[in-house]
Amino acid sequence: MNGLKSARSSMNVPATVEALRRCIDEQGATVFAVIDHGAAAAQGDLRLPATQLVIFGRPLTGTALLQDCPQLAIDLPLRILIRDDGAQGAVVTWQDPEFVARRFGLTAEESRPLHAAGEVVSAVLEQPVSAY
Repeated sequence: MNGLKSARSSMNVPATVEALRRCIDEQGATVFAVIDHGAAAAQGDLRLPATQLVIFGRPLTGTALLQDCPQLAIDLPLRILIRDDGAQGAVVTWQDPEFVARRFGLTAEESRPLHAAGEVVSAVLEQPVSAY
């Protein structure tokens, strides 16, 4: 899918979310929210495989980006989607920072903070991330 990157976690959705939260915290960023789409669906008597969205960032870094490019607020804070696709483990998806950078005309240096989601995923999966 254009603009997104995905990788497979060997852990299930809840374990992957917890590992991501710990890593984000260890790296000094803030987890602003975890949205549990599966639980929300169940409240409406609907079925959805385990699907959670981790929303995180560094306010100082994000604010600096937004001061230069206010439209980036549509993509910040960063988000990582973790979902059960029926196979072993979970699929982890985040925005491709190069795609976002091109959309907003950011230089490599300006877009550096957008790489944080992929870096967190790579650290949690203990492997370089590649397209899934």
